[in-house]
Amino acid sequence: MSNPNLKPSLRAPVVAMLKSDTHAADNSYTTGVVDMSMFINVMLVMAVGTVATAGTLTLEQATTAAFSDAKAIDGHAAVDLATDTPVQVNLKANELDVNGGFRFIRAKLTTTGGSVKTGILVLGFDAKDQPAEPLAGTIVAG
Repeated sequence: MSNPNLKPSLRAPVVAMLKSDTHAADNSYTTGVVDMSMFINVMLVMAVGTVATAGTLTLEQATTAAFSDAKAIDGHAAVDLATDTPVQVNLKANELDVNGGFRFIRAKLTTTGGSVKTGILVLGFDAKDQPAEPLAGTIVAG
């Protein structure tokens, strides 16, 4: 359970990201890796600008941070992106293949036919050890 005495930035820190940019066509881009053994829930937030042709967001899981055995997360279909439309995706740690040793996640943006202008933030919720540390370099004001 979250501690309401902590600032929101400590209760839901930015734990991974994909920088906001115009991402070129016919490529894949990934966020940093999140170790879900540290959180009960995460939320991915995208501010989507222009989608020239098509773009999708998918979630991947792996047993190591190197993602050599990456696979899709059951029940999380690809999200088709639309111009000027925000996207939020929720994920619980127990949705991973924990019996198979999968504990690392990342988001993957795939662009098809044209560029996509967007960025992704991954927020960690319900840290098992509070307060959770934000992604290195995160500026927290107030």
